[in-house]
Amino acid sequence: MQRRSFEGKVALVTGGSRGIGAGIVRRLAADGASVAFTYASSNGKALQLVRDIESAGGKTLPLKADSASAKELQDAVARTAEVLGPLDIFVSNAGILTMGTIDTYSLEDFDRMMAINVRAAFVGIQAAAQEMKDGGRIVLIGSNTAIRTAFPGGSVYSTTKAALTGLVRGAAIDLAPRAPSRSTIFNQVPRPPT
Repeated sequence: MQRRSFEGKVALVTGGSRGIGAGIVRRLAADGASVAFTYASSNGKALQLVRDIESAGGKTLPLKADSASAKELQDAVARTAEVLGPLDIFVSNAGILTMGTIDTYSLEDFDRMMAINVRAAFVGIQAAAQEMKDGGRIVLIGSNTAIRTAFPGGSVYSTTKAALTGLVRGAAIDLAPRAPSRSTIFNQVPRPPT
């Protein structure tokens, strides 16, 4: 029998009811984690995901939360910790893509994309750090568009992904004291017999 690498771990994935997020939720659950996930509007897909995971023996917690709302996201993190326990893994996956060239892009669309793609990651990291065990993992889903805008109309999306790159690098430095030391990690690796 294969060892499940996330057995006993608690994870939260934002934007987890479909697409990449659902794939992450399924994999974490298959590897043994209890997985909470947020969704904004895909009720049917969220319920189907729960059924699929539970029928395979996994444990999941769907949470309706719009990532554009700091309060809803903070509440989702708190609810995850309350129901499943302290977080081991936080995955900021929620994101949107609203196309438009820079000369015609509306400020309303700009603000919404920044709120969901960037501010939600900041809010999620901040809230998750309060509910996370030392040695936990925070993952932000980025894109190669952070360094290369490959199509017309993608400049604002590229901006949000570039912002995530800076945010995650800074967060890694800020939260480094809570990570296991390198010697601790190496001590956990089995040594070959001599």
